[in-house]
Amino acid sequence: MSGRYLVMPDQRQGASWEFTPEQLDQALRRNWPDARMAGPAPRFAVYTLDVPFRGDMHELTYFADQQFFSFTDRDPLGFPFRVVFTLLLDLAPATPALWTNDFGGDVHSVDPLALFTRTGSGSLSVEG
Repeated sequence: MSGRYLVMPDQRQGASWEFTPEQLDQALRRNWPDARMAGPAPRFAVYTLDVPFRGDMHELTYFADQQFFSFTDRDPLGFPFRVVFTLLLDLAPATPALWTNDFGGDVHSVDPLALFTRTGSGSLSVEG
């Protein structure tokens, strides 16, 4: 059974995400036109994001009320991180974030602005 990765605002620094699910959907489609967002799930503010990559769909989950993204530990692992951090760069670029997993528990700080640079064409490239 695979574990899950989680990305959330750094509440230790008082951070929170102010974007709406509608803004998230718009940013998702702006960056991945063939992606789809469904939700909310009944009685919960949970949204499913399906994002195509190399002929396969990658599913991520966004828990709007609790402000975190979740996705399964599967290859290529870099892709769902790229999706989340691209969305955060669009929607909350100055908001400090954290990522962790449910199988190790170590917490890692993330600065979305430091992860990417915009190329001359406007696309994103990963630093480092």
